[in-house]
Amino acid sequence: MLNFLSRFPVALWPIYLLLVMLLLTSLGESVTNLLRFDHQAIGHGEYWRLLSAHVVHLGWAHGLLNAGGLLMVAWMQPAGAPWRWLVFYVITSIVISMGLYLDGSVNTYVGASGVLHGLLIMAAFFSHWLEPWRKSLVVFAVTTKLLWEQTPWYSDASVSEMIGGYVVVDAHFLGGLAGLMVVVMALLKKSANSGAPS
Repeated sequence: MLNFLSRFPVALWPIYLLLVMLLLTSLGESVTNLLRFDHQAIGHGEYWRLLSAHVVHLGWAHGLLNAGGLLMVAWMQPAGAPWRWLVFYVITSIVISMGLYLDGSVNTYVGASGVLHGLLIMAAFFSHWLEPWRKSLVVFAVTTKLLWEQTPWYSDASVSEMIGGYVVVDAHFLGGLAGLMVVVMALLKKSANSGAPS
């Protein structure tokens, strides 16, 4: 394993997160129901669901789809201490859940895809090895997808059939927006530092 990683280095924290998600998927529907976003249950004080909803999935198809996204994040090898990425994951999960709760149109929700859209944007931007044009391409592609999902022309029929439930595009949008905000703040900080007198 170590020899493989030395030949094909990846960031390890997305792999650990992926394994946790797949483990939870293997535990079945009862665990998913206990941890999912549930508007009524949250209203009755089950606040852990604001976070835990983003590590459980509808089933194996849904879980493996998001696992693929986490593998992409690992492959891009984003810089930064793992705890910083964990903080982003936790905060973004709660922000997405609060957005869904306040909107009130979603009764139940599960999945990492909302946070994952933000992670993909940030992983590309902070990648150790991606060339600038590749970074820009990934950020542009994810951002374009997010905007397309907000238009009347978007249809989630094929994905919904595959994962066994409807796609909550607003979760994608909020997660992607969080990632873009981090990127913008990083660019502003870099610009301020480069303009400061030495």
